[in-house]
Amino acid sequence: MLGLLPPRLAFLVLVLLEIEQLRGRHLLEKAYRVHVAAMLAQEPDQTFSGLARRYFPVQSAEILLRLGADREAYDLIVQDQLAARSLDLANTMIRSLIELAEFEKAHQVASQLPLLAGPELVAHLTFLKAMLEIIAGDETCAIESMTSACQSLPSYMRPHQNMASRPARNYHPNPLDFACGSLGRLFDLCNFVGQRVTHVGRGELGIDLFARALAAQSELRSKIVPPLSAETSYVLRRLSIPLDELRVIPEEWTTQIGHLGMLDILFRMRDLGWWSGRALIVVRSNLVANRTFFRLFEGLADVVVIGETVSHAVGEELLSLQRWYGMNFNVFRLPNGEVVPWQEAGALAIMQWETEGRGHVLRDAYDRIFGATPQVQDVFRRMRKAWGMKPEDWYVCLHTRDASHYAEVDGTGQTHRNSPIETYLDAIRAVTDKGGWVIKLGGPNSPRLPSLDRTIDYALSDFRSELMDICLIRNARAFIGTTSGLTNVAISFGIPSALVNCITTDPQLWNRDVRFALKPVRLADGTMLTQAQLTTAPWRWRLFDAGVLDRNGAHPQNNTADEIRAVAEEVVDLASGRHVNGGSQRLLARWQEQLPTPHYYGTSRISAYYLSKYEAALL
Repeated sequence: MLGLLPPRLAFLVLVLLEIEQLRGRHLLEKAYRVHVAAMLAQEPDQTFSGLARRYFPVQSAEILLRLGADREAYDLIVQDQLAARSLDLANTMIRSLIELAEFEKAHQVASQLPLLAGPELVAHLTFLKAMLEIIAGDETCAIESMTSACQSLPSYMRPHQNMASRPARNYHPNPLDFACGSLGRLFDLCNFVGQRVTHVGRGELGIDLFARALAAQSELRSKIVPPLSAETSYVLRRLSIPLDELRVIPEEWTTQIGHLGMLDILFRMRDLGWWSGRALIVVRSNLVANRTFFRLFEGLADVVVIGETVSHAVGEELLSLQRWYGMNFNVFRLPNGEVVPWQEAGALAIMQWETEGRGHVLRDAYDRIFGATPQVQDVFRRMRKAWGMKPEDWYVCLHTRDASHYAEVDGTGQTHRNSPIETYLDAIRAVTDKGGWVIKLGGPNSPRLPSLDRTIDYALSDFRSELMDICLIRNARAFIGTTSGLTNVAISFGIPSALVNCITTDPQLWNRDVRFALKPVRLADGTMLTQAQLTTAPWRWRLFDAGVLDRNGAHPQNNTADEIRAVAEEVVDLASGRHVNGGSQRLLARWQEQLPTPHYYGTSRISAYYLSKYEAALL
């Protein structure tokens, strides 16, 4: 019925229902939101508030936001200076604008807010204000706002590099959190905001923010000596780690298995002479992504486990020391002094590592720790026998990304990285036709494979464990995966890998035994983004989030069955020592010319079949 009314009259009805607090009014708003979206799509300048905004400005602005009429809500809030009158309204508007990457508009709303200390909502708003001020380049005001937010809500004093650290909600600051002062506040703020701008499609701003965090760390280390507790000083002495040689590796490096793969490259960088010092990995055992894979790092660094090998107080103090001595998770300073995104440095390290003919450190560690362990080998043999595999049979591991692992809602966040298992069936048959087996990895809720010859759905089997995940990858002839964490395990072990449905903002840590296919990304008119567009601003940064891509009229497409099969066949042939069609050298040269750096994909190579199929559009 609301849809039949003129827009301003329908809106006035919703405002009156809000004032009367009628039950069910939000369901009406949700239903009417569909009409609002359709009207704005046809006529972006359409307005709804009309007479209602004159008499009920705050309620009007709140309903406009809930209906998705963000532009009109913003105009009303700014013109009538409503942010200071309703902190809830200001909070909603600012967060909405940040999600839309409308930072200047969000800053204008935030500038209406007084710098207050007080309840939790005020602290959150003051932190948002600090975010927008640092994005705008106003470092002085940003530190002032950040300090005020920390005074109101101590959890903002938690040291920060990446959300993957999975922090608990409550945080009790320690003396180091106070001692780090404004430089520590700047370190935390720049790291957090660098991620947020990347999440909403403006990663080019993130690089500068991360670099500023790195500079703040360097300045802090030169100006303030951290006042360590006696217990923490004792732990460092027991480990024989001088403070000036300490390199803290905080939790974000270990909470996701893909990040553990990055940690492998970090230590390769040390072997290459790119950094020095005594690495100390600080973890909570319940947050380590895969304890078997993590154990392979024991010979490369000292490890402390909060609540087990050190007290909670010492663990938190060591994490706070990352502001002085932490290895940066987001950017890296190359030997020539240039600061680049961490993944770009990692890709460059892969290139130098292979040029120097170095091996696979974690593979050697696995073979030393687990390879000769009778219990591990016994489970491995019993598992293969139960599946009907002969001792001489070879296999390929398969891993696809799906929504079940993170309970994702389609069309949001990282769901554009997922792909349907049905498109992999031809690739599976290609492997089994060559005499191999296919073993599907993944979580217990991952999509079920249909019954296929010589194909095992290990993800749904009773044998599934962290140890067997790693054991299977280590002993595979090849790996079929995508831009997800288990791929990094295969790369660390030097397993030839066919990577499909790839889409990411980051350069990749892929070696010479990788062949890959990208997800085609098409605009509304059917035009496919080129390789150059996919790896440079602005499109590179829009690839991070499904919603950002959708708002910019771009839609990723899954690789087709023939593309997946072709990449799998290329890699199986590569792993088997058979001749591999490397594709046209002319096409490869054209493709490489479009990359912003020659090492953007490490030392890997795009699939010859894929490159030939999409030559006209991709190049």
